[in-house]
Amino acid sequence: MIDSIKQKLEKLNPLNDSNKTKAAVFIGILYFDDYIESPEILFTVRSSKVSTHSGEVSFPGGKWEQADKNLCETALRESEEEINLKSSNVNNLGALNYLISRHDIEVNPFVGLITTKQDFVANDEIEKIFTVPLNFLLNPSNLINQEIERKNVKVNIPSWVYNDNRIWGLTAMITADFLNICFDAGIDVDLEIIRSQYDN
Repeated sequence: MIDSIKQKLEKLNPLNDSNKTKAAVFIGILYFDDYIESPEILFTVRSSKVSTHSGEVSFPGGKWEQADKNLCETALRESEEEINLKSSNVNNLGALNYLISRHDIEVNPFVGLITTKQDFVANDEIEKIFTVPLNFLLNPSNLINQEIERKNVKVNIPSWVYNDNRIWGLTAMITADFLNICFDAGIDVDLEIIRSQYDN
């Protein structure tokens, strides 16, 4: 699985810089002990104390800061701040192409294996930390299709509900992109419509 994900991410053609404010998120795959046979994906729920995306399911991450060497470092630094992830226990596999959020932020997802049991602790920005089995996300019967409107354009996006946690919006689009690229999931999601609207 590891080599396959790396190879597929390496084959992606990087998009040109969008010249928008940049942020990075971390798609963490739990991959140790029993999780090696049944990997799970890490998600968070934003707390009511944050000004944007309050109460929404998200990946850990945040905006790039000048002290960050690169956007991968941004994703890992923010993950350490938000959920106490130890970046020394992460095996970086690569990155997906960015998407633009409804707040006009360039969001860059980075994929990594979490190879050691973690003592996750949420900071004030995070209400909850939870994981979803990869097999659940890849099962078509668990997929919910919905339509949203972005800048007067209707966009088809997937969503999932796992233990009352609703994965939707940008997080669902990133999840679908990850599953399509790394696992050939064939999920219908209009990513190119969003990219063509915002990448200019």
